[in-house]
Amino acid sequence: MDDSNLPSIQLDADALGELELYLGGALEALFAVNVGAAAGSSLLLRDSHNVRIGVLTVAESGESRCRGTVRLLQRPHHIAFMDLRRLPFDIRVWAPDGMTSAALGGFPSVETVTRIRTSEDRAVVHLLELAPIDIYARVRAARRLFEENPNVMINILPVSGRDPVMLERVQRACGAKEILQELSGPVPPEIEDIVRNTIPAKLEQGFCIWFTGLPSAGKSTIAERVCAALREAGRRVTILDGDVVRTHLSKGLGFSREDRDTNIRRIGWVAAEIVRHGGVAIAAAVSPYQQSRDDARHMVGANFILVYVATPPEVCEIRDVKGFYAQARAGALQGMTGVNDPYEPPTNAQLTLQTMGTSPEENALRVVEYLRQQGFLTDTIVPSV
Repeated sequence: MDDSNLPSIQLDADALGELELYLGGALEALFAVNVGAAAGSSLLLRDSHNVRIGVLTVAESGESRCRGTVRLLQRPHHIAFMDLRRLPFDIRVWAPDGMTSAALGGFPSVETVTRIRTSEDRAVVHLLELAPIDIYARVRAARRLFEENPNVMINILPVSGRDPVMLERVQRACGAKEILQELSGPVPPEIEDIVRNTIPAKLEQGFCIWFTGLPSAGKSTIAERVCAALREAGRRVTILDGDVVRTHLSKGLGFSREDRDTNIRRIGWVAAEIVRHGGVAIAAAVSPYQQSRDDARHMVGANFILVYVATPPEVCEIRDVKGFYAQARAGALQGMTGVNDPYEPPTNAQLTLQTMGTSPEENALRVVEYLRQQGFLTDTIVPSV
């Protein structure tokens, strides 16, 4: 059967992991994707490398989400830790009478380790592959902790754990009769060196400052001053300005909602790579939609700082040196955010900046002070913004 002409969607890491669990029998009978499709239609599922994974036949349709059955074309490919990727059936065979289960997103805590070591029952330590801390380091830590314990199995679940209900359902499908929650506590001595090498001090970590607001709100002006301050402090900084990105990274994209979302996700992906390698990314983009901003936050991770430049629309229009507001008012420009296209003010910004009566330098100092409070800068550096 030729599936190449079917409409296709590319699964992100979370969706691909859920598909693996679905194919392994750990999830409910229907697989869900966040796209609208009519009942009875088919969608070709691809991974991040555009490899065809399966065909979804839609059984239940919705405007932005559908569910159905999947015909497997090729199992998702992995190149690391193949011996730790077990199906629920394999785990149930190993522990036919059930077992204790702990799903760990970070390093195993000492309380969880103690309970597993002293348990007479078998236990499975599920390492969440898509958690913020590198999976390679967490596998090394888990092996150091459990390799001498024949009653403990290490297993990798290809998910992030953002959905605790789904995570518990997977553990039950694997045969868990008791589920341990991840607990906080001191790091066991045998993995202190792994923690130290994997999680740098806050001053050495990368982070992303994401400025959002209406066109001509003053995002780039403040971002440039924050960039100068961080460079004075010795940080490596890359500015991802919306206009510049449109010229290069997103050349050819229009201003439909789909194109706007694509543009923001591209910026988010670049920012995430910069942060992952210990750099600082400063994004200054209108980014009008809450969902695409949340997508960028998810890509970057915990060190994502959303700054809302809350300049009123009438002030932005007065400051508009490019004349876009006037063109939009005259009907010559469609899709202008704040005129004939919506802007969704953020509900989860770490900082909200007012530009009426506050200079760009003062706003930049607010951002710098916030970074100090979060531990990204020392108290000894006084930048001249």
